[in-house]
Amino acid sequence: MKLLIFSGTPKKDGITHSFVEKAKETANVTGVEAEVLRLAGMNLEKCMMCGDGWGTCYDKHTCAFGEKDGFNEAMKKIKEADAFIYITPVYWGGVSEEMRIFLDKLRRCQATKQWDADDDAKSFMAGKPSILVAVAGGGGGGTVQTFEFLERAITHMGGNERPRDTAGVFDYIAVNRWNQEYKRKAFEAAIKALVGN
Repeated sequence: MKLLIFSGTPKKDGITHSFVEKAKETANVTGVEAEVLRLAGMNLEKCMMCGDGWGTCYDKHTCAFGEKDGFNEAMKKIKEADAFIYITPVYWGGVSEEMRIFLDKLRRCQATKQWDADDDAKSFMAGKPSILVAVAGGGGGGTVQTFEFLERAITHMGGNERPRDTAGVFDYIAVNRWNQEYKRKAFEAAIKALVGN
């Protein structure tokens, strides 16, 4: 099994980063191949709304600017992955800017496959489970809205298909500074359950 961990934090320390590290460590312990895709390190460009608003993302399912910022290379990793973990800090009741830019571009490239003339065209997310982690600082609020955004994006890309025994959102882990220690244990248990250990 290949596990792809999306890190939406721009920091290399702090609670959110510690959950990225915990995901990698747990995958290693279970013998699962895991890779962290650090979105803040990619210098992603926001969608440029090519052509009439739909560029190569609509017909070729790649980003016209994706070679330059590494987005198209990231999509290859998504195609090869069997499961995903999304880890983001909560900013103003939503995902981090890096996570939002990435998912907006990914949604344009993957969700549009449902309208292809080729009936075999499937999103790289289809049939693959995900764990969502939202880390709220400050007062600890905003995780529900963050999960709503992430789940909506996953659903648009075919990742919440039915039956959901092997797809969709596997678990939601809402973290704040008061619950981080026991949520870290719950997160570890969720990863082990996801990979079948």
